[in-house]
Amino acid sequence: MGKYVIFVIMGLFASIFTLRMQANRFITNSITNYVEKHNQFMARNIANSAALVALNALTIDVHETQGQNNSPLFGGVYSYYFERNNEDQSLGPTEIRVTSIANYLGHTDSVIVLLTRPSFSRYAYFTNHEGNIWFSSGDTIRGPCHTNTYFQMAYEPVFFGKVTSHRVFNAHSPYRKYTSGSTNPHFLGGTEWGVPKLTMPDEIPQELIDAAQADGIYINNRYVWIEFQADGTVRIAAKNSASEPNQNQYTTYNLAGTNGVIYAHNHSTRPVVRVEGTVNGQATLATRGSILVTSDIVYHDNPMTNPNSNDMLGLVAAQDIIVYNSQLDQDRTIQATIMTLNPAVANNKNFWVHRYSNQRYGTLHLLGGLIQNSRGAVGTVGNQYTRKGYLKDYRWDPRLATMTPPNFPMLFVLRKIAWWD
Repeated sequence: MGKYVIFVIMGLFASIFTLRMQANRFITNSITNYVEKHNQFMARNIANSAALVALNALTIDVHETQGQNNSPLFGGVYSYYFERNNEDQSLGPTEIRVTSIANYLGHTDSVIVLLTRPSFSRYAYFTNHEGNIWFSSGDTIRGPCHTNTYFQMAYEPVFFGKVTSHRVFNAHSPYRKYTSGSTNPHFLGGTEWGVPKLTMPDEIPQELIDAAQADGIYINNRYVWIEFQADGTVRIAAKNSASEPNQNQYTTYNLAGTNGVIYAHNHSTRPVVRVEGTVNGQATLATRGSILVTSDIVYHDNPMTNPNSNDMLGLVAAQDIIVYNSQLDQDRTIQATIMTLNPAVANNKNFWVHRYSNQRYGTLHLLGGLIQNSRGAVGTVGNQYTRKGYLKDYRWDPRLATMTPPNFPMLFVLRKIAWWD
């Protein structure tokens, strides 16, 4: 009997010893797993924090290119770098990819953030200052519409896209109403008032100039004549005198053989660029002076009938873009995205019509967008007999949601597309 008791006691001790060993292994494994999870968690936190540091650097300077390498944080180290279209052509022209990498006690983690810097071309209509200009009956705007001040409305203009403004007129109305008659604008795409201010550049962006000098067309003459051709070429004459060029003074360029950027500078004074024609391809015409639109500008493959058209034009002027050579009761068509940066606030500055208050014209058909520092005059308020200048038919080109004219100026803001961690 005593032997059996000894065996039972020995078995009990063996079982207890085994259980204690298993418990010790469980505790050891739990601690090890906890430490491993903690270290992984720390690496993940450092990688996310590094991504935020990189985004803050882009907030300070949207052109930032300098990354970080093995910087200390929370007992570990992090690195990050930026990639744009010139480093990785799989990225769109307005996209920036931020990659952050962290290491904590042998554990590595990474975060990738994809951002876009929207182009001003996304707007059908944009102003920094509205000035004393009115939207009125007969005016039609399609696509996003924004001002950094407030709008002035008379009678019944129609807005098909969303309308936003940074300021409001007063506590009773977000926009200023005309002094006589009934004001009832039709906001078919919705409104939002008091949104953040969107800063415009005050000069032609350097990256646009660099693109023209690299693989585009760079012009250093006072007067320039440009005629887009339906065959995909562009004829350009450039002189330092204002006299009309003869045919021998034109040079023909194939747009497909360039990056599409045409820039007129002139060191001594501001250039005057005259442009018209049929655009077959993609181009951005920019100048530190002014652009005169002397006749219709249309796309060879009209996106109004073919939404898959690849033809696209941007017009960017540091001074004014002027609708010129207008005729009594005649329409004008401009298929392009227009941007002017003239800081002056006046009816005859930025985008405006020559002799807008002298004669009655037809309708100004704009397909693309109109972005201007301050709103210039296209016509005057009145009925069908007393009004002057043009009525406005501004249509946003919906292709601009995913396409931009080559190197068209971009907003100084970033928008997150995706965050992978």
